[in-house]
Amino acid sequence: MHVSTQVRLVRWSVILAAVLLAGAGTLAFIAVAHLDGLTLKWASPDQITRARIDMLNSAWTEAVSAVILAVLAVFLFRPSAKVRAAVWVAAPIIALTTLCFLVGGPEYAVAPTGEEPAEVRAEYAQIVPDWYLWPHGVAGLIAAALLIFAAVFMTRSDLREYFMDASYDPSRPYTSWVDRTGG
Repeated sequence: MHVSTQVRLVRWSVILAAVLLAGAGTLAFIAVAHLDGLTLKWASPDQITRARIDMLNSAWTEAVSAVILAVLAVFLFRPSAKVRAAVWVAAPIIALTTLCFLVGGPEYAVAPTGEEPAEVRAEYAQIVPDWYLWPHGVAGLIAAALLIFAAVFMTRSDLREYFMDASYDPSRPYTSWVDRTGG
């Protein structure tokens, strides 16, 4: 695979992850607004507060992560060792953070035990609706997978060479960066 194809693959993975996280963050903000507009009778204030905090934490984390990834995607258009290192460090951290928020999401604040009356279960379903839960989870999971892919793919030797040397020429035979710098 040509280096330019590999670079485009990493770039598009980061861009798609940023778009997915922006979408998931937007969905979380919409779910918080939906929760704030509900008139609830059975759920405890503590459950509502915990669900709201979980959604807000997720929304803000995804929004900030999307901005960071968008900035990284812009800088990926230029070969730079700093950009490569930033992707290699930021992508797994953002992926891990996203997965942590998915595992400990707001649905656990109102998780029914199965012994509640139907009215309580219906109210719990309104607090964390399915239109939020599944798209948010799938978008976060795909974004995390793309970021892990991008970070691992950036460890390839040909990409390392591309990002280390701005004058990289794929038609030249391979020479080590250490050899080129006289180290």
